[in-house]
Amino acid sequence: MNLNEYPQVIAKLQAEVFGLDLTIEQTHTTIKQIEADIDSQVAFDATLRNDSQRKAKRQELLDEHSYYWEHQEILSQYRSKREQLFIELCLKRNEFSVLKLEKREAIARLELQANS
Repeated sequence: MNLNEYPQVIAKLQAEVFGLDLTIEQTHTTIKQIEADIDSQVAFDATLRNDSQRKAKRQELLDEHSYYWEHQEILSQYRSKREQLFIELCLKRNEFSVLKLEKREAIARLELQANS
């Protein structure tokens, strides 16, 4: 890859990471909403007499919720994908820095030869 191609590749990767950050946030919000709905159900269930019963009922409702675990898995996949993209982004930034240093070194050598 040429030096002048790196900024565009880096920007594209940054945009992808940002997009995944937004998706992760939205998925996390959905999970929190499901948990809040279940917590509300548990809080107003008069048949539950103590904390242990409420915790057990909460877990039971979470286990039975059709989308809760699906969203948990999706969130995990998005986080994994984001980390992979972030690693790739860091790699491209580092490659870009190394190429710039190599170009500066080559220019310095040429200047040294010209002055000799």
